[in-house]
Amino acid sequence: MGCVNELDLRPTTSLTEGDFYQTEEQFIQAANDVYRQLRRTYEAKGIADAFGELSSDNAFIQIAAGTELVSDDISNLRITSNNSRIQEIWETCYNGIFVCNHIIEQLDRTNVSFSDPNLKERMEAEATFVRSLIYFNMVRAWGDVPLVLKVLTQAESYEYTRESRDVIYEQVIQDLTYCKQILPPSYTGTNVGRITRYAASAVLAKLFMTIGETQKAREELEGIINSGQYSLDANGDGTIDTTDYQHVFHPETKNCKESILEIQYLAGQNQVNSTHQINYLPWHFAFHLPGQTEVFRPLGLNTPTQDLMKEFEPADSVRKNISAQPGFENLATGQFVDYPFTMKFYDPNWRYPGQNFEIIRYADILLMYAEVTADPAYLNAVRKRVGLPGFGEAGYPSDYSTLALAIEHERRIELCFEFHRFFDLVRTDRAIPVMRSKGYNIDETKLLFPIPLNVIDVNPAITQNTGY
Repeated sequence: MGCVNELDLRPTTSLTEGDFYQTEEQFIQAANDVYRQLRRTYEAKGIADAFGELSSDNAFIQIAAGTELVSDDISNLRITSNNSRIQEIWETCYNGIFVCNHIIEQLDRTNVSFSDPNLKERMEAEATFVRSLIYFNMVRAWGDVPLVLKVLTQAESYEYTRESRDVIYEQVIQDLTYCKQILPPSYTGTNVGRITRYAASAVLAKLFMTIGETQKAREELEGIINSGQYSLDANGDGTIDTTDYQHVFHPETKNCKESILEIQYLAGQNQVNSTHQINYLPWHFAFHLPGQTEVFRPLGLNTPTQDLMKEFEPADSVRKNISAQPGFENLATGQFVDYPFTMKFYDPNWRYPGQNFEIIRYADILLMYAEVTADPAYLNAVRKRVGLPGFGEAGYPSDYSTLALAIEHERRIELCFEFHRFFDLVRTDRAIPVMRSKGYNIDETKLLFPIPLNVIDVNPAITQNTGY
């Protein structure tokens, strides 16, 4: 009589990879996990935060828990290859890529019959988009990285070393072009907030600007602008004014007219809560949110720099009040605590906050379009919303005498704490002169993160970036 190898049996009481992906509902569950990878990319302490904001002249760490010394090293551009936060970010990125690759492969081989014939392609495009966005951020932060487009065995993983950033960019362009063809222009009902073809266009535009393909970037941006899907009238009341900027950052605002791509959160216990507010507000025993008396201890990351606060124009009170508060009152003593913080992530339900995070919004699109067309009208539209004179008009600050400087200034102020600043400075070759002028010790080697030491220890065929 033959024997049964019990090690080959699947458990009958729980789901495994072997018996999952058998129904449309299970595929939908897996596709929703792709959105979790998008959230991990843009949550507090993720790759976009660490490179785009904490590495820049917008943010520093005034006081933080001892465990955040690795974050302080990022802020001061003194990173070493054994920085544990950089390693965690690398692992999170490749875990997200694995999740995306896995569902793409399962969709390609499934025999499940879907109720909506477009659903299968849409889910594959969603996973492809998230994988592309992760790679876009990784290449900007690390340069050449391993390009993995399938689920690997452990043995296969050693064959993957660093791929040229040019090759990765070509793959991302190919994949996002595919996403544009498959993803819908908009959604209704419970699907609102999913990735659209215009989100793919927006990332393509950023990529083309990064590699100097200005005309291609312009075409992508024009498609978004001409679609009529988006507006600076964020609250949809028919008037574009300061209330629209305030509306974008109201804790209950979800997927407004200005939103092109945003992370979805839900307020309340046992929900998918935002991590930004608890990470970025002051690490101080007396801190409390404005208008509240209950104190709590956030982690003290991404404190607004004095340099950023000084760059706000005197009349730009609405954006400044939301972006960079100078400090707070110690309610026990009545004394003012000089400890700046941002209100962009304000949610009075601070234990279980549900404010969404805007990855790309329409103001960003208009400022990019002003850059690729050299037309200040699009820059001035953003300024007009908050009641400021346009470039070339009476009252415009003389410090920003060229359109390039005006756009750099406007992007910094309009988009601060939304993870754009250092990406922008590196893209425009302004990182070294701007950061040096403010006392940062920076050279070409610090325009990229180090490859985590643990990665090289595991696979010595992976090389290190210069300077580390």
